[in-house]
Amino acid sequence: MRRRILILGAIAALTAAVFLANRMTPPQVRLGQLYLVPVLLAAWYEGLWWGVAFLVAALLLRIPVEFVQQPDATIVTVLINQASFAAVAGITIAGFLTIRRTQTQLEDLVIHDPLTRVLNARAFSERLAQELRRNRRYGRPLSLLYLDLDDFKIVNDSHGHQTGNAVLRLVAEAIRGAMRQADIVGRMGGDEFAVLMPETASDVAEAAAGRLAKSLREAFHGNPSVTASIGIVSCTDAAVGPDDVLHKADRAMYEAKSKGKDQAVKVAM
Repeated sequence: MRRRILILGAIAALTAAVFLANRMTPPQVRLGQLYLVPVLLAAWYEGLWWGVAFLVAALLLRIPVEFVQQPDATIVTVLINQASFAAVAGITIAGFLTIRRTQTQLEDLVIHDPLTRVLNARAFSERLAQELRRNRRYGRPLSLLYLDLDDFKIVNDSHGHQTGNAVLRLVAEAIRGAMRQADIVGRMGGDEFAVLMPETASDVAEAAAGRLAKSLREAFHGNPSVTASIGIVSCTDAAVGPDDVLHKADRAMYEAKSKGKDQAVKVAM
């Protein structure tokens, strides 16, 4: 809300500045087109309706100035001029919003896995690096869960890749539902997922892994049967990097598989 107030206040001040400049300059200098600047800024940062609101304000401010600067202008002439300005502004707003939507979609594709809508591996590693840097400053605990679905190839072979994709989406939903809102979920590739748990000690992470394994078993009701092997890493070493943590968690996950699958192995570093 504070950000919105600051942005709208700045745009309103710019609109007022355009009005004063347009009012004080001689009729030969046409500054009325500059109202496009605050109108487009409002549409870009705050959306279509704020852009429309500032467009209406600009039209209302343009009309009296036009009558003063062009004493022989008629109502019809002034209204035609305002309609022309509104048409140009509307087309420009539509173009700006299309660019904004495209930019948002591209930004989303850069950080999210398109199938499951959780973070992709690169974005997850970046968030892990950020949390590790924060831990070095404040000395707080951090835990990471790394899970791999057990025998997922059988699901693909028996039910087809479309079913496999549906299973992956449901797994992502089950993970999000089992974890806290502050935890960060990522798909690391294939049927491997990771959960970053900031400021979380090892015992809390271990309990979360148990809830997660139970949530996965219950999500599918055995058709197909989906379980996961989970590696748990609790990090207190300030010198480690994200690749070290992920490698350690991956090894713990494979150890869980070697012990019979559908269980968790915890390690510290």
